[in-house]
Amino acid sequence: MTAETKTDQTRARLLNAAREVFSQHGFQGATVREICRRAETNVSAVNYHFGSKDGLLAEALNFAQLKALQAANIKADECPEARLHLFIRDFMLMLLDENTPSSQCRIMARELADPTPALDKIVREAIAPLHKFLGELVHAIVGDTVGEAELRRCVHSIFGQCLFYRHSHPVLQRLYPKLRYDSKEINAIAGHIADFSLAGVKRIAGIRNPV
Repeated sequence: MTAETKTDQTRARLLNAAREVFSQHGFQGATVREICRRAETNVSAVNYHFGSKDGLLAEALNFAQLKALQAANIKADECPEARLHLFIRDFMLMLLDENTPSSQCRIMARELADPTPALDKIVREAIAPLHKFLGELVHAIVGDTVGEAELRRCVHSIFGQCLFYRHSHPVLQRLYPKLRYDSKEINAIAGHIADFSLAGVKRIAGIRNPV
């Protein structure tokens, strides 16, 4: 193994470990020592590869998966209503599926619940584009029948429903001990959110333009 290959592997292990630790403990609660322990390297490796803990977070917050989700949704040969169903399903799988976890989405969800300085980067690179994307998708469903402020509230309501299941999981587990976020349950949750949201936005559109 060459020195360059070994360096690349160490860097990759640090990024994978950092994503796990940041998603579990948040930026403030995550320690360089714990990240390096999981990456099986010494604590000086973070400074060597990333300059600092902040630099490591910046590299760990790669939202390529979210961007790919949006790109795939745009290419889907479906009506806007069906695309909303697809978007919510894929987003909920990223948030909740334990078999294919998205640490970036979980870091994002944790930052929304307990903001740190990392939130500025998350908003700029992930949340703002995601809100814009969903706003355009909802607009494709309701057209110009709702104003900008109402459209924004619709987007917030949809995301609020999605994030509820992530943030409230510890409470829901205690209320419903048999609840598990397996693929069947996640698909059912996503379907409910999509149906509920579509009914809501269409009702709002109808109120704005009564027959």
